[in-house]
Amino acid sequence: MQVVIALGSNLGESLTTLEQATAAINNLPHVTVLKTAPCYRTKPWGYLDQPDFVNSALLVETSLELHELYRQLAQIELDFGRQRLFKNGPRTLDLDLIWAEDTKINDAQLTIPHPRAQERAFVLVPMCALDPKLTFPDSGRTAQQALSALPQSERDGVVRLEPEPQSENPQRS
Repeated sequence: MQVVIALGSNLGESLTTLEQATAAINNLPHVTVLKTAPCYRTKPWGYLDQPDFVNSALLVETSLELHELYRQLAQIELDFGRQRLFKNGPRTLDLDLIWAEDTKINDAQLTIPHPRAQERAFVLVPMCALDPKLTFPDSGRTAQQALSALPQSERDGVVRLEPEPQSENPQRS
């Protein structure tokens, strides 16, 4: 089954954290990262008095049951020092199951698709970078359609981070 995992961080070295978290997810048994979205700088949502976030997303293939994948992602968050001090607060790493092909779950532990994914540009922009045609089974909308329905101001608040330029021939002085 293909699954989209959203990644976010706004404490510590967020770019490095997302790279390392991607590797940790790819190292999980029965999980293979198929595609990685670029990283984006985004403003905080909910609780605003905190640093900007770095967000990305992964398209993975897994044979794990989704509740088990959720548990393993929660353990990775803890391994990276995640503390849940209050809702929408700053975090070293946030991993969310956003979408799973042709799957709807709504129980005490897990809701898929993520209940607010279609309302958040910081989720939809990276998701569209993976595949804009991914379709939410609850609404029938594609990721691109959901993103287009958001106000332009929200979409403009998701800024792609460019890779650091590499010097081919460093000059010695």
